[in-house]
Amino acid sequence: MVNQRSRGVRDGRTGPVTVFGPDFPFPFDEWITHQAGLGSIPAGRHGEQIAVIGAGISGLVAAYELMRLGVKPVVYEASRMGGRLRSQAFEGAGGVVAELGGMRFPVSSTAFYHYVDLLGLQTRPFPNPLTGAAGSTVIDLEGVTHYARTLADLPPLYAEVADAWALALEDVRFTGIQAAIRARDVRTLKSLWNDLVPRWDDRTFYDFVASSKAFSSLSFHHREVFGQVGFGTGGWDSDYPNSMLEIFRVVMTNCDQDQRLVVGGAEQVPRGIWRHRASGPGYWPPGTSLASLHCGAPRPGVARIARDRDGRLAVTDAWGDTRRYSAVLVTCQSWLLTTQIDCDEGLFSQKMWTALDRTAHFMQDRMPPDQRGIFIAGDDVSWTPAWVEGAVQTSLNAVWGILHHLGGQTHPGNPGPGDVFADIGPIELPG
Repeated sequence: MVNQRSRGVRDGRTGPVTVFGPDFPFPFDEWITHQAGLGSIPAGRHGEQIAVIGAGISGLVAAYELMRLGVKPVVYEASRMGGRLRSQAFEGAGGVVAELGGMRFPVSSTAFYHYVDLLGLQTRPFPNPLTGAAGSTVIDLEGVTHYARTLADLPPLYAEVADAWALALEDVRFTGIQAAIRARDVRTLKSLWNDLVPRWDDRTFYDFVASSKAFSSLSFHHREVFGQVGFGTGGWDSDYPNSMLEIFRVVMTNCDQDQRLVVGGAEQVPRGIWRHRASGPGYWPPGTSLASLHCGAPRPGVARIARDRDGRLAVTDAWGDTRRYSAVLVTCQSWLLTTQIDCDEGLFSQKMWTALDRTAHFMQDRMPPDQRGIFIAGDDVSWTPAWVEGAVQTSLNAVWGILHHLGGQTHPGNPGPGDVFADIGPIELPG
């Protein structure tokens, strides 16, 4: 398909740059496409209901894969299906669509593109500045306007800024890290990345730029141009206060380039997953979809989550209906658990409450029994907040967690993220 051709082909030695780590270099794209499937659950738990809170891309990917495992996901949604993948067509405008949420999808997001391809959706290059898709780019800086098709059309200052950025990245082994990602060389990648984490964990993007040899040899104006005009999708000055590790994760996995849009609107992806009739879903009859399991519509939004005396999780929706589940997956933005959804304090430890967005919450074997069974996913709890691949990868982590929680297991030839987490999980910092 067009999406597959644009991403290149892996030949066993090297391949394209993908969102493979770098904190947790697990091959999600290979796991979900393996012929052995994601695993199996005990026959006695087939048809068991599991709550999925949120019908965005993370919730629907998880619900879809749980359905294929033989679980009956019960999806709750307080607003519009699709979450932050929201598209609005204009009547009588010949197919013109306004994207009201996510719109740029880097080709390195291979787990996300698995579902785009599954649905047969078409994509095309996003018209980012100075790309062929944009045609022409207008840069207006301090009252001076330039019209350009490529970087070569701009004054030398802009090429100097671009070269300085490339040289600064080489100081932190950018090429070596991307080579390890291409080869999926976990050992080398972990060695290079784990060396960066303690050095840059508490340092900002601006610190990196200002202290780099490449930018230090240039004027302050070069730094201003970099912040206001930037690279890839545009200026980055609003990101200057952010942790440099966040920026490293974006550029080293090529999230900042080779971006595409979904023809007809990105909302087609979550809505398509909702309607898609899974082939070979095992326990469910042929033609089963999430839509058919829900009689066409998800449950309303969630008002309360509590734990019953028997250990099950009680979910009360906005209509006052309470249902009990052995496991619950929360994919709405994590801050809603402390602001809009009434949650029992005992659902998480105090330490967990303060770090919901920084926790590998699908690994639960070491948790007390009264804190197990509630899982969290979404881009805001991933290593790459605001990028769709993070939402998909964390949902797949949760699928493994629920599979494990139900007593299931993965195929020996296709281990899941939790099976290898102890070996390749993120480095732990002191304190």
